[in-house]
Amino acid sequence: MSSPCAVRRRRRFVLTCLALVATVLAGCAASSVVSPPPDSSAACGGVDVQRSAGFYPDLEVRLPALLAGTAPSSRDSGRYCSARTLGPLIADGYTEVRFAGATFPVTSQSGVSLVVYSAPGLTADQVGEAFRGGAGTGRKVTVVSDDPYTVAGRAGRRLVVLNGDIRQVVLAWPSGEPGVVRIVIAADVPDATIDGAITALEDPG
Repeated sequence: MSSPCAVRRRRRFVLTCLALVATVLAGCAASSVVSPPPDSSAACGGVDVQRSAGFYPDLEVRLPALLAGTAPSSRDSGRYCSARTLGPLIADGYTEVRFAGATFPVTSQSGVSLVVYSAPGLTADQVGEAFRGGAGTGRKVTVVSDDPYTVAGRAGRRLVVLNGDIRQVVLAWPSGEPGVVRIVIAADVPDATIDGAITALEDPG
């Protein structure tokens, strides 16, 4: 069982991610999970986000079970259902975006999150723009660069920001399946760790 200190350390890493992406990844934080888990086939019912382990197993299977030999501290899936959680994607006409994510903290303020987004017609450029919009609303967040980025010949985006004194990188690229976008969110980790995360998400095994 995780100690309270370990839980607090993981929460601080998640909050570091949230400061970067604002509402776009609001579901990473404590969210509207109920017991029993909500019905993934039913309408959202007016909530901001629904999430649970096993909510969308077809998306969770796209995530690696391990990253550099380490299991994630959290692994679940769900859907964003409101303007608050969809952020700038709402302006693109999306009323629901499904996701699956796994978080691999290294320290209290560093680590990697691997995410898969799914919605009809969703593109990596839309996701990258949404993350940039979220970054623009964060206090003490400076966008360092926002560049094209290619993974396995598929064009995506690479956003680098400084969140205070912490370097954060967001990579978004298409999976090769229509409407499915892969995302790596890295906070204060070396480029080799980011490269390993890309490889793991491309081939989850």
